[in-house]
Amino acid sequence: MVYESAIINEYLEEKYPAVPLMPKDLLARARVRIWVDYCNTRLQRAGGNIAHDYEVEKSKEELRQYLATLNEEMEGREYIVGDYSLADITYIPFFVRQERYQATIDNHLPHLKAWMDRLLARPTVQATP
Repeated sequence: MVYESAIINEYLEEKYPAVPLMPKDLLARARVRIWVDYCNTRLQRAGGNIAHDYEVEKSKEELRQYLATLNEEMEGREYIVGDYSLADITYIPFFVRQERYQATIDNHLPHLKAWMDRLLARPTVQATP
């Protein structure tokens, strides 16, 4: 059984190579994995703590710092690691649930907001209920 989203995503990438979502370059692939880990171990953890009323103030501050880091990373970029990849896909659930996590991604984080808006405007994301 495969049950972790990052592992499921890589499995699907390998099973259906006609739609590549990982770069061919090994260093770029490693960077995708780093940003997937960043989302899962930082953003989702802090957001989950907030949503479940656990260490809320501490988690809100952590979340602000993580989002600021992403904002800096996204300056001058369309996607987080070159072309659209599994790294970008990993952030979509967080962006969809930002209210639940009490996250504010607005013009104070312009590069992050532009990236989020691009991701959420993708037809496949729009088609998901």
